[in-house]
Amino acid sequence: MKQVTIYSSLFALALMLQAPISFAQESDDWTQFRGPARSGISAETIADCLVGDPAPELIWKKDIGCAFSEITLSGDKLYTTLSEKTDSLSGWEYMAAFDAKTGEEIWRNKIDSIFIDKDGFGDGPRSTPLIGENTIFSFSSYGKLTAHSKTDGKQLWQVDFIKEFGSTLPRWGFSSSPVLVDGVLIMEAGGTDERAFVAFDQNTGKLLWAKGKGNASYCSPLVAEIEGQTQIIFANQKTLSSYNSKGDMLWSYTMKMNGPTAMPTLVDSNKIFISTVRNSGFEIVEVKNNTVTEVLQASTMKNDYSSTLYYDGHFYGFNVAALQCISAETGEKKWTKRGFGKGSLILVGDKLLVLSDKGQLIQVKATPTAYTEQRSFQAIKGKSWTAPSFVNGKIYLRNQTEMACYKFN
Repeated sequence: MKQVTIYSSLFALALMLQAPISFAQESDDWTQFRGPARSGISAETIADCLVGDPAPELIWKKDIGCAFSEITLSGDKLYTTLSEKTDSLSGWEYMAAFDAKTGEEIWRNKIDSIFIDKDGFGDGPRSTPLIGENTIFSFSSYGKLTAHSKTDGKQLWQVDFIKEFGSTLPRWGFSSSPVLVDGVLIMEAGGTDERAFVAFDQNTGKLLWAKGKGNASYCSPLVAEIEGQTQIIFANQKTLSSYNSKGDMLWSYTMKMNGPTAMPTLVDSNKIFISTVRNSGFEIVEVKNNTVTEVLQASTMKNDYSSTLYYDGHFYGFNVAALQCISAETGEKKWTKRGFGKGSLILVGDKLLVLSDKGQLIQVKATPTAYTEQRSFQAIKGKSWTAPSFVNGKIYLRNQTEMACYKFN
């Protein structure tokens, strides 16, 4: 029993790293892992409500093949990955496009053989697709980075990380997500011979640079504008490191923790929050003149697979399996709410939209004063380890068996 619990915690971490990041994004779209600015925050607003009010309007719901990818959206289409078995030991992973208004499938394209999870947590892709101007980028569980035409999903190019870089398959599959920075496609590869982090020409798949040491982790890179520099920040094993889009290392820092899965969170303009379910909890570092110093360390937030949000001087996130608010200045715990399992969350305006690991959706006022629940309903059923997406007043949810859209505004 103890061994299963440990596996669950580690795998949850893996899921966190799965999504793609695009530094520049249209305000009305959700084109990357964790949405605009990769922060898990939408600039839209939703109305206050009371616990007994009706649930938001269900627009559509449909069955979908197993995966842990978030839903990304651009215009009237949504994109995600999925998988289907052909028998108990084999099958395929797919990149797919759907009509955002109806949920009807528009196209799908095979990206790799299916990843079968030997621990039973869930099969199929882990990484979240990245939407470019005319192209969709997917990353399979077995490490194949593929560029697809937005129009029909046709494969434009593909790079196999295991073959090209000597990358080692992580226990729960490749999970990190791609990001576009200054028109350059950035990935964590975990390759040999100092090819941990790689950059590609987004149009051709040509390798532009490869730098750094470290095995493939489950964590996706953060992109931040710090002191006038666009920085690509990787949390790999015990090292937090920053590069620019040309591959120049800006700084490196040895963290107090090892192997975070949750993506780092930008705090204010030059601080970075890193957390892991194991070891020390969380650490905040400050970057000045490309020199990094620790400003706070505490055990009051231990992220598993779900990344923490920063809002108005406070962090909101899952401390293992408890939803929690803590002070960003002191780490002091403000409130805790259990009962959601190892869930996920996003912020829309000043409201937290929390998805429990059993598919319950909860609307919570983002205030450190007290846990203030405004609405709760069963949105989808089954194991739900994928964070929601929110565009134009609608929330998009998925898990290993179904996908749904609800209208808030």
